[in-house]
Formats: sequence, C-alpha cells, structure tokens
Amino acid sequence: MKKFTALILAVLMLFTFAACGGGETPETPDVPESTTASEAPIKGEIHGIKLEQYAEMTGEDLVSKLVKDKTAPTADEYVAIIETIDFAEVDDRCDFEENATDEALKFLKGEKATFPNVLECADAVLANGSAKVRAYYYQQLNNQLFDETVAAYTPVLTKILSEKESIAIYQALRYTSYNYCENKEFIDFVISLSDSADANIRRVVCYAVQYIRTDDTEPLAQMMFKLIEDEDKDVRKEAVLYCYKLKDDRFVPVLKEILLDENQADLHSNAGDALCRMWYNYPAHDAYSEAAYKATMEYFKATFEDTGLPNWQVVNKISLKGKTNYDKWFAEASYFDAEEVVEIMKNIFNNASKDRLLREQCIKVVATFGDKADLEALQAGIDATEKEFDKNSLQDKLDAALAAK
Repeated sequence: MKKFTALILAVLMLFTFAACGGGETPETPDVPESTTASEAPIKGEIHGIKLEQYAEMTGEDLVSKLVKDKTAPTADEYVAIIETIDFAEVDDRCDFEENATDEALKFLKGEKATFPNVLECADAVLANGSAKVRAYYYQQLNNQLFDETVAAYTPVLTKILSEKESIAIYQALRYTSYNYCENKEFIDFVISLSDSADANIRRVVCYAVQYIRTDDTEPLAQMMFKLIEDEDKDVRKEAVLYCYKLKDDRFVPVLKEILLDENQADLHSNAGDALCRMWYNYPAHDAYSEAAYKATMEYFKATFEDTGLPNWQVVNKISLKGKTNYDKWFAEASYFDAEEVVEIMKNIFNNASKDRLLREQCIKVVATFGDKADLEALQAGIDATEKEFDKNSLQDKLDAALAAK
C-alpha cells in the first residue's frame, strides 16, 4: 500500500511539473521583497548580488537591479540599496571608499527621484548586523532635509549610544551631531569617546564639538585642552580648529603659542583660523574676543625665515566683510583697529621674499579695510619682486583691487 501511494504521488508531481513549463526554472524577480531582520540572506550575497558583481556595477546598474521605478524608490528598495554598502571598502580614516551604493543614490537624485522618509527606514536598517550598513544610514541622516522631529527620534539615538565599532561611531558623530546637539546623553557620549584608543574616534569627537549647544561647557573645554595635546597629529589639528566654538579665552594663549612656534607650522592654519573666528568670524561676525584679536596681530607681526609664514590661509580669514552683520560687529568690537591691520599687511606684502599666495591675501585685506592710497603703497613691493610670474600675478591682483575702489 505504501509503495502504491508513493507511486501515485510521483505521477502527480511529474504531471504538475510538466504543466508548469516543462522543466524551466521561473525567473527570480530582481526587486527585493520587504527586508526584515529575520530574513537570512545567502552567504556572500546581498539581495542576489555577489561581491564580485558589486565591484563591477555602476550606480545605474544597482538601481536597475533593485528598484522598479527610479523616480520613486520604495522604502524597502531604498533600504536594499543602503544594505549593499556592506560590500564597500572603508579607508583608514573611517570613510567609505568609492562605491556603487553612493553612485546609485546620486543616480536617483539625478533622476529627481522622490525618496522615502529616511526615518521611516530606521527600524529595518538599524536591525542590520553590519556596522557599515548602520554607519551609512547615519550618513544619510545628514544628506536629507528634516524637521525638528529627528532630534527626538529616540530609536536612532539609542542605537548610536550603543555602537561599539569605529565605522559606526565615526559616521554617527560626523553626520548626526547636529541633530542631537542639545541632548545631554549624546553630549556625555561624545565626551566619553575622547578616551577612545582609536584616533579616528578622538578626531571626530573634536569635529562634533562645533555643533554641541550646552550651558555647561567646562567638561567640553577640559576635553579639548586634552585633545590639543593628543599624540595623533590629525586629532590635534581638529582640536585646535574647533576649540573656538566654546568661546573660551583660555584657548587663546594655547593657540598663540602654537602660532609662534615654527616647529608647529602644520597646525598654524587651523590655529589661526580658530583665533580669527574668536574675534572676527566671517561671515557671521558674532564673536568679540579681544584677546584673540591681539594674539592674531602678534602672529602677523612675527618674523619668520620661512617665506610661507604667516600662513596665507590665516590672512584669508579676515580678507572679506560679511554682508549683513559687519556694521553691527564693527560698532561693538572696540578692540579692532583697521589701520593697524592695514599697516601689518603692507609690511608683510612689501617683504618681497614672502610667499606669493600670502601677498595676494594681503592685497585683499588692504582692499577690505584700507583706502586707495593704502593699495597704491603696495606697488613698491611689486617692483621689488624678482620672479616674473609672481610679479605679474601680484600686479594683476593689485590693479583689479584699485579698479574696484
């Protein structure tokens, strides 16, 4: 009896198989169904794509594989694209290297696609076991416009606070700090990361400080003093640059010491930038540190044998006036002496051994704060310039500045 039953079943299966197309395997649709944390992907594949395939794909290829309507990807399709970032490489600074996932999103934007609300995709993406996928999602939080609800989106913040892997922490701090800038838990998390053994994490901690808003800045100040002395040069550079956001004059002597030390020339651009932001802060013009102004002038007056100093990028920071707040700032910044600034710039410019890029910035500063006679006084410096290319370039810049007066 059992043999007879088995025979009948075999005949029925054969009949059914023949009725369905004579042995052809149905095509598997390219577009993924709803992705959930419980799904078990095929090892080495993401939504039917293998690593070696991904490496050869363009962004348009990826969209064609995963999206039905390129003008309106669904939430599931958008999540599927994000999840392919797990195939992308990460460099030694915790940034994603060139990849098809980035290109796919750029392609969709070029097609003027209507994207789903990124927050609506949070549950699906944050449940993903790949730190790279979560990291890339944090990056997307910065790339789209949000209203104030993102600041209160607890599931995302909760996940960020529990992250342990560098790539996820780095991308979260770099791209979501603005969204959680007033949240005490997030601020405490940032401060705690300043002791990380990973220099990339300490570096992004400095970067995050520029967005944090709190009345209790002392813990942040102590953290930044520590990071300015960090063993890693990139951490120091970031700490030196972003300490200005704390509006704390205790950083002024630290920054001045760096600027007056030729051996720390690699920090001069950032240290000078920070000082200028503390007293001038173009284009906002909302800073009023007299100590920072005096320290900046000391740096400009200092004599260095190296013709590249003072750094041209620092001079550039005071070469323009903002269009809206400058007059108000000028009226309140009693320490600012435009004549002093112009004379310092003229002295630097008329030293023909100084770097051309630096001298070009001097022309811009004199044009901003001086008059036509001040600009004309720079001609002697041009006449004394020996290199023909530099001489002609500077003459062109000076003539243009004079014509604009």
